[in-house]
Amino acid sequence: MSELPHFTDTHAHLTHPDYRGDRGLITRAAAAGVNCIITVGFDLPTSRAGAEVAAGADGVWHAPGVHPHDASQVGPETLSELRRLAGLPKTAAIGETGLDFYRNRSPRETQIAAFQQHLELAAERGLPVIVHSRDAHHEVLAVWEESRCRAGVMHCFSGDADIARRALDLGLYLGIAGPITFRNAERLRAVVGAAPRDRILLETDCPYLTPDPHRGKRNEPAYVPLIAEAVARCWDVTAEEVASITSANAARCFPALGG
Repeated sequence: MSELPHFTDTHAHLTHPDYRGDRGLITRAAAAGVNCIITVGFDLPTSRAGAEVAAGADGVWHAPGVHPHDASQVGPETLSELRRLAGLPKTAAIGETGLDFYRNRSPRETQIAAFQQHLELAAERGLPVIVHSRDAHHEVLAVWEESRCRAGVMHCFSGDADIARRALDLGLYLGIAGPITFRNAERLRAVVGAAPRDRILLETDCPYLTPDPHRGKRNEPAYVPLIAEAVARCWDVTAEEVASITSANAARCFPALGG
């Protein structure tokens, strides 16, 4: 029996409440060839829990951060705790952080301030950043350009070709998730087809953004190969080649994965 390809899920939320009591997430992922996962925090409880999961599971790393929806919660105590979590073993990155001007659940000025504070912490720790950007691509890139950070990923990339070029020029990778499998995602597929192959990462953002044909159901890391198949069609290569290329990219973007 041939060996399964090695896939990396660079953005999963293994500590999300939707997975409470589900002990098979990591096992099912490994059975699908996904044996490297970054579990990403979106508030302090999920960031703490992510560090615990990573400490107890082979092939899992963690990233502590506060989502821009909750940017109003980012004060001195929160930053102190994020700094502590960033110093723990198996820390892959800082995030999820960034700007969300679609829902605006925190004031825009507050989101920008929290984003800048996350970037300062990442620069201090020498860690890459997992960047959330929704309806705020120009603002996100402007803040990034003024920071000391040069390593990170535009998580679940949704911009056009111009935004992709700007992000790549600033040292960011493009995270590609389930939407690339959607029927109406021609623009995203065109971006992925034209982008440098060494700057593309795969991610699920699970439990969200479930790829076809499971759209509408809960997502999980075991579905990364479906995303790889869509990328493979953009590149006219095999899914196994996509696995090899994107896992190597993940190891460069997130050096902790190779440590």
